Amino acid sequence: MLIVLIMVGLIFCGASVFFFYKANYCACTQAGQCDNPVNRYWLGAMLNAVVSLIFCCIALHVELGTLLWLLLMGSCFLGAFISAQANQKRRCIKAKRADDLLTNEIS
Repeated sequence: MLIVLIMVGLIFCGASVFFFYKANYCACTQAGQCDNPVNRYWLGAMLNAVVSLIFCCIALHVELGTLLWLLLMGSCFLGAFISAQANQKRRCIKAKRADDLLTNEIS
């Protein structure tokens, strides 16, 4: 039962990080439409984080559950950050290749 509670906490933690990055992406690409603090992505991020914290605290009591939650959130944010950096690098490489193809065709 303990492992199931921790895994459910991890799932909600991952959903929280997903909504957080989605909210940031929305705020950056659609400025003015979704940068208010009551946006559904922000609410989803906060709600999922609280639910994740509750499951972690139920699994390991308050002190260890909070530490586990911090570890899970940090790991999810780090994984999402590394993934975003890799995707950005991949997009830059694709754009550079497309630009090189265009320049080679002209000359």
